Amino acid sequence: MNKLSFKTTTLIAAIGMIVYTIYVVVRYAIREFFPVPYHYDLLNDICVCLIFDILPLSLIIAGIGLWKHRPSKAASKSFHLFTICLFVALVGTLLFSPLYTYPIVGIGHLFPPIYWRAIMLISGIVWLFMLRIQPMEDATPRSYQVTLIIAMTLLALPIILEAISGLSLVLGGEIFCFNSAAIKTWVKYIAPVLLLSQFIPYRTKLKGIKLKENAIIPN
Repeated sequence: MNKLSFKTTTLIAAIGMIVYTIYVVVRYAIREFFPVPYHYDLLNDICVCLIFDILPLSLIIAGIGLWKHRPSKAASKSFHLFTICLFVALVGTLLFSPLYTYPIVGIGHLFPPIYWRAIMLISGIVWLFMLRIQPMEDATPRSYQVTLIIAMTLLALPIILEAISGLSLVLGGEIFCFNSAAIKTWVKYIAPVLLLSQFIPYRTKLKGIKLKENAIIPN
């Protein structure tokens, strides 16, 4: 994958996150200011599920772009600092999850306050645009690619479960309850944590190597 395709996949991922963020914020505003009684509609539920799939799909696309690329040692300090801040915020979201986890059926749905979710989404979009302009290198350790596989598998899991449940409804008239919606609320935080964890020690290690190379050893 060349640099052009890397920038293209990153841009597609960022656009997907922008669309998802706008939908989430607008949907919340409509429900807040123009509340209507809840009425279940299968077609509407399917459409909402598909829209919510935009976020994990966008993150998967970003992961595909990063498969053979990662920021080089010349990546900016601002990008490194922003990566650390985003990583800490995501970990904090998971650590304090009991405060905003709603047990509906089986695994609880992770729903932080809408303002925090909007901040995290916007931060993710900014990070992707910052990533696009960083100098990249092709060499990647196997552990990095294994982590990417795990992260993308987690993101794909709820989508696959949704597809299985949908097929069971069409073919057999029965919906399997896999709690895919709840799983999706968790993996969209867990997967980025796994990915960002690979960037933080990487730059620190390179910086240490560079300092060692530039050190003046007395005779």
